[in-house]
Amino acid sequence: MLAMRACTPSPIALGLALLGSVVGCSEASSSGEDGELVGSSSSSDDGSNDGTLEEGSSGEPEGPPDACADACLERTTPEGTATCHSCRCKVALDDWLPTALELQCSHAEPIVTYHAELSETDYVLEPTAPGAMYCANPSLLTGSCRQGSKLGQLAHGDVSMYWICRDPYIDYDGTVLYHDMAVIGHNRRTGATCFWDDINDVIHEDDAPPLDLLEASEEERARSTEWFPYNDGSRCIKCHDHDPFLYTPHLQSTTWESVAASKGPYHLVGLDGSARSTQVKELVSPQASACTSCHRIGSNQTCSVFAPDALAAHKGSLYESQVHAAAEPGSPHWPLAYWMPGPMHAFGDFGEWESTYGSAREHILKCCEAPGVDGDGCQWRPVPVE
Repeated sequence: MLAMRACTPSPIALGLALLGSVVGCSEASSSGEDGELVGSSSSSDDGSNDGTLEEGSSGEPEGPPDACADACLERTTPEGTATCHSCRCKVALDDWLPTALELQCSHAEPIVTYHAELSETDYVLEPTAPGAMYCANPSLLTGSCRQGSKLGQLAHGDVSMYWICRDPYIDYDGTVLYHDMAVIGHNRRTGATCFWDDINDVIHEDDAPPLDLLEASEEERARSTEWFPYNDGSRCIKCHDHDPFLYTPHLQSTTWESVAASKGPYHLVGLDGSARSTQVKELVSPQASACTSCHRIGSNQTCSVFAPDALAAHKGSLYESQVHAAAEPGSPHWPLAYWMPGPMHAFGDFGEWESTYGSAREHILKCCEAPGVDGDGCQWRPVPVE
């Protein structure tokens, strides 16, 4: 989630984000702009085509009717833009979006934050006490060690849908209210990806609005437009740069299902149905292959935040002192600070880890000083759109 991951779906395989544990992004874009468009645009058919191929003026057969032509007629209003986005995403995600009933915080699993209790040669993770300001696995997005956040995951064929409900507190009426809810849908066959992010402090356990606005009532569409304003994804890819789903140790209590090892295509879905490039580059130097054979390393926040964190080159102030001490040379508790590649790849000691990943670590950290820039052995290429 965030961010790097192990080759196998592991609870410490790096991937949300979203800025650890980021599934979604911190701000939703209110813009209706499509940004730079890459790939084939959808048909401009007005919906009157009966589905048969006709010869155009160029002599080439026209494409099939645009399934979202009617839904995207009005894109000058928030509701019109949101309805168009919903339709485009539903089509891109193999004609599927989860129902409102499925996509609720109450149907997600708890995210547990931990305190590390150290012995001379080992450590034990225990849930943090209420009100803890520091912990072993904070959320790098919200800077919180609060208990009670949740992560939900659904799969539908080639499509994965993840949602996160962050930092709960008690609302004035005594119910649980989440500071933030965010959703990501990704088609790992085609790379199509959509983001939704709420306006914060509006969603409880069971009142998240539907994503499918074509099947929603007028009241549901209005609430969804207000609570999930159109998000084109351009802000989200600052963190979700090499992969839609980000993982950090903040999510280690969950049954995380990683898709990072497939390293498939990755693009945003434009309001015109086109595949929009993320404009992110991935590190492809052979010297980094010990890590990139399992997952990409992106040129945005993976370079500036997640890779240094996972490789213990920089641990932020949100971590408790035990984690900072574990990053020091010779610490017997080093796995607290070095969270790649995860427990599925156990090492007897740090020397064994260093012999396997040490040179790749140095190369990655060096290349991330100038992310996306070729030179001094660093090789980058655009993350594939299709």
